[in-house]
Amino acid sequence: MDKDKLLNEFMELGVSETESKIYLALLEKRELSALEIHELTNVPRTKVYEITQKMIYRGMCLTKKVGNKKKYQAIEPERVFKRLTADFQHDFEAKKKLAAKIAKTLSPIYNKGMKNVDIDDYVEVINDMSSIHERYVNLMKNTKFELLGFVKPPFATQNKKSRLGEQENTEFNVLKKGVEARVLYEFESRDSFELYDHIKRCVAHDEKARVIEKLPVKMYVFDRRYVLMALSDSKGNNSGLTMLVVDNPGLAEATAVLFNFLWEQAYDYSYLEKFFKKE
Repeated sequence: MDKDKLLNEFMELGVSETESKIYLALLEKRELSALEIHELTNVPRTKVYEITQKMIYRGMCLTKKVGNKKKYQAIEPERVFKRLTADFQHDFEAKKKLAAKIAKTLSPIYNKGMKNVDIDDYVEVINDMSSIHERYVNLMKNTKFELLGFVKPPFATQNKKSRLGEQENTEFNVLKKGVEARVLYEFESRDSFELYDHIKRCVAHDEKARVIEKLPVKMYVFDRRYVLMALSDSKGNNSGLTMLVVDNPGLAEATAVLFNFLWEQAYDYSYLEKFFKKE
């Protein structure tokens, strides 16, 4: 038995080093007095009483009288770690409820702050992938009736499956509330199975999807008001992604005209099935 390794594993579970030493000593000797625990573990005798009381409370050991002596005995490991796991679960659920409560308390403050924007601040520039993802999710979450999408690379979700999952779930939630989503996907590559798989998941949740060989721009329009648009790299020296958020109904309406024009020229997403049918 590698005691050092075991001690480290105990501590990873939130059991202190002294508790771990005492528990291992009790497992090896079955039952020990406070003096014997001190001699085997080098834990100060005055500390032994304090620590064993904590261990009794945590369900790691019990106390019994043998003649005139008080002795401590280890509780079966399976029971100990089952209880520790239950404690972790209880603690996690408590923290989860607290986090939800705090979020609910702070949301009105955030929403009020979002309204306190100067009239000139209707254009926002974002060039950080994580910030682009957060802005997209926020705009999607607040969509009331319509989403129009021009989807083409590069993607803020690239190599980040958790981001893609969050974006999909946010869209699925607004679709459940009756939002209409129509999305055009640029599909030049015939081997991009991941994008095809994403399209199928979205269509399964009532998104209307079509594919087209080439899109002029990467862009989303939310409720004919907000436009999230990628800036093209005209100098060709930027491998990242820069997006504009524009709060302008006129621009959004003009963009919708372009969208409808391209929508009529596009193919239903099922056009792609022939490229991915298994032999």
